Amino acid sequence: MEPAPLERFPSPGKGSGLRSRRRVRPGELLYRAEPFAYVVTKEQLGRLCERCLRRNEHLHRCSQCKVAKYCGKSCQKEAWLDHKQECRCLKSIEPNFPPDSVRLAGRIVFKLLRQSTCLSERLYSFSDLQSNIEQLSEEMKDGLRHLTQTLQLYLKTEIQDASHLPPAIDFFQIFTKVTCNCFTISNGEMQDVGVGLYPSMSLLNHSCDPNCVIVFEGYQLLLRSVREIQIGEEDAEKLAGEEHAWKEVRDAVNKVRYPKSKEEWEQVLARCQNLLSSNMGRLPDTNIYQLKMLDCAMDACINLESWEEALYYGSRTLGPYRLYYPGFHPLRAVQLMRVGKLQYSQDMFPQALETLKQAYNIMKVTHGTDHSLVQALMEIKEECEAIMRTQ
Repeated sequence: MEPAPLERFPSPGKGSGLRSRRRVRPGELLYRAEPFAYVVTKEQLGRLCERCLRRNEHLHRCSQCKVAKYCGKSCQKEAWLDHKQECRCLKSIEPNFPPDSVRLAGRIVFKLLRQSTCLSERLYSFSDLQSNIEQLSEEMKDGLRHLTQTLQLYLKTEIQDASHLPPAIDFFQIFTKVTCNCFTISNGEMQDVGVGLYPSMSLLNHSCDPNCVIVFEGYQLLLRSVREIQIGEEDAEKLAGEEHAWKEVRDAVNKVRYPKSKEEWEQVLARCQNLLSSNMGRLPDTNIYQLKMLDCAMDACINLESWEEALYYGSRTLGPYRLYYPGFHPLRAVQLMRVGKLQYSQDMFPQALETLKQAYNIMKVTHGTDHSLVQALMEIKEECEAIMRTQ
């Protein structure tokens, strides 16, 4: 781990915070964090290696629980310490499967029992984490109590009586900490693939005008600086257009679950096409729900290999993305890369090169030039340039 120019400091009204000890240039890697604990989301189970979180068509499953899957022997071996006790718990509750937060809490319990030191606690430890319990509504507390009971049942084979655990391991307390401190882990395409706890990164205070961004490389969290940016988003723009039209689109977008088959993707696309055509002229593409719908249609087309239509929807998203994610933002970079790849697949080489260059200019700051996604982007960009030289 590189020495980080960051230090913990008391932040008035916000508890503790993180600040830089020196002047930082845009694009610097400020911190590389290992997770204290992490799990693959239930939705991505079986599609990704449980250790490195990379997509793989040929995964080997754990012969004991038959749930955890790995891309090879080395990943399985590295994961065993975290999976060993969990393995028996997963086996004991089949065919049921715990919610992501319960599985994550289980891993935290076993890690606390091992009392192992963790690199992720360098600036802030698990015991330091705030639970903000006084800010939780009664309804939220009830939900957490229910999760606590689910966790007790899930861990029953390994922990018969939770009351005999050390006082530092309080199931309810663990959930209050997980609720307000865990990070959603995304892959290169900015899709959610896991949930993880990175204690030192919980010191980051949220800003509407951020000077740094978080991206992931596998399960590692990378905190990178970006230059001060202006916010281009206004609520009036967010909900522009006819109210009943965007409410219908919002409800449709919220109902979409990650499709698993070609038929399901076709249904999603048909619904998107229907709403996008009926709302023509009633909703601008800058409406946040219309933008989500365009993204959804683009994803469906990519999964159905309808490249031309995917490019049509993708191109419509670029203006709104520039508005909502100005300056250096990883989401905009990834969207530019996706559209650039679609232009490349349609032999639109000059346009593709321009789009890929825009993506690269953002990504070298948000992801860093050694990130695997940036390496892939460089390859397409170079192929594009090579083709153009021969034409």
